[in-house]
Amino acid sequence: MLQPGQLNIYSLRNPQVREAQLVRLFEGEEIHAYMLVVPPGGHIERHSHENKHEIFDVLEGSGVIEVAGRPVTSGPGRCAFVPAGVAHSLHNDGDAPWTLRITCQDRVYPRHLGKLIGALYESAWRGDEIG
Repeated sequence: MLQPGQLNIYSLRNPQVREAQLVRLFEGEEIHAYMLVVPPGGHIERHSHENKHEIFDVLEGSGVIEVAGRPVTSGPGRCAFVPAGVAHSLHNDGDAPWTLRITCQDRVYPRHLGKLIGALYESAWRGDEIG
């Protein structure tokens, strides 16, 4: 039986679905994770995320993660890191669903510090407990 916060990845494997399925697992302030199931022959077009690092952990199946023009064949137990701003794509070249967990971390720029300091100041002004 599933406990709160758990997800049965097998429930996402719908043979009728021809598109990739993306399910949010959790979201924090700077880190979030998704479950991605790519059907056989399915793909995610080349793209990049300017402010987000991504780690792809392969849970089952196999496919190719292209990172900065370099193909990386990825099967169960393998992972790939995609730094913020780097173009990447995914392609399931196998005959079974390809299931990956994607962990994303927002890249913090110096300009974000002003927003963080402002939020901290506002919180302290309201009397919120910090820590």
